[in-house]
Amino acid sequence: IIPLSTIFMMFTSSRAAAKSFLSQARPSNAATTKIHRRCYRPSPLLSSKDDEAELLPPCDVVKGPSLLRTTNHRPRPSLLHLPGLRSLPFWSQQMKSKNNENTTAEASTTRVAYQDPSLSWAVQHFESNWETILEEYKKGAPSIPSDYQVDTEHSLHKGSWDWHSYMLKGKRQDIFEKKFPKTAAILQEVREKGLLFEHVPFGYSFFSTLHGNSLIAAHSAPTNLRLRLHLPLIVPTLEKMPSEKDPSTGVPSCGMRVGPITRPWETGRALLFDDSYDHQVWNETDTTRVLLLVDLWHPDVIAQERKDIVALFDHAKKEGWWSAST
Repeated sequence: IIPLSTIFMMFTSSRAAAKSFLSQARPSNAATTKIHRRCYRPSPLLSSKDDEAELLPPCDVVKGPSLLRTTNHRPRPSLLHLPGLRSLPFWSQQMKSKNNENTTAEASTTRVAYQDPSLSWAVQHFESNWETILEEYKKGAPSIPSDYQVDTEHSLHKGSWDWHSYMLKGKRQDIFEKKFPKTAAILQEVREKGLLFEHVPFGYSFFSTLHGNSLIAAHSAPTNLRLRLHLPLIVPTLEKMPSEKDPSTGVPSCGMRVGPITRPWETGRALLFDDSYDHQVWNETDTTRVLLLVDLWHPDVIAQERKDIVALFDHAKKEGWWSAST
């Protein structure tokens, strides 16, 4: 993993932008121990497909940038790493009403770690519009081909996986706005708040259609600069598959693992996670799973850093060090 500060110094010819970027010093360990942030208690769950997986310990108050108290699972971005960002596999959790054990999805709420205001707004924004987004997907997606290109994107999947992209490698796609205008307007509100991870080659937003009997193998993101949101629109009926470790528990037949935690999707309920952790996705049912995927800036990357990071990649593109096709 190459520290982002090193990459920035290498890519920037004038050094002025690098000086601005590096001047935004991260707090020292001594300083971060003074930071107390409340977060939800990790879910006791579900099983994992990772042989080293273990449940995260209870955690109600966090000191410093990381929730993890185990070395078995840590974020491992494959290319760029910005030190000092708060870190945990899932940043969202479904909280059921204590007054009704048989509560429905409508009676549950999605809580965001650290009660982060920008991420909480994003989760609420997408969840309140999920039916509108689903309706547009059903009308528009069948009429246009998938834009997922195995030769230029990663080839980690087995089976059938379709994309209909609002944003590819940080660049918005005109056809999406024409076919899905209401969804594009919903995403535009996210852009206007400066939350969308755009103008960076690792930024994506698309309808992700994972057909039955398909999977996306374990991998980690190229960077920890982003968090990824899943808004489930169509979720297959779930069953428990036998677990190699504990046949009595099993894992959902359609779900995902991030670090040591496995979760299914729930229609209309957002999942927010850090994909710089090792993670994998599977759909071992005979029906299709559909969600809207949206990349957001990690909330700890401040406004000036975001501008400098975008400038870094703009400079690299001008110098021919990377292109939209790579």
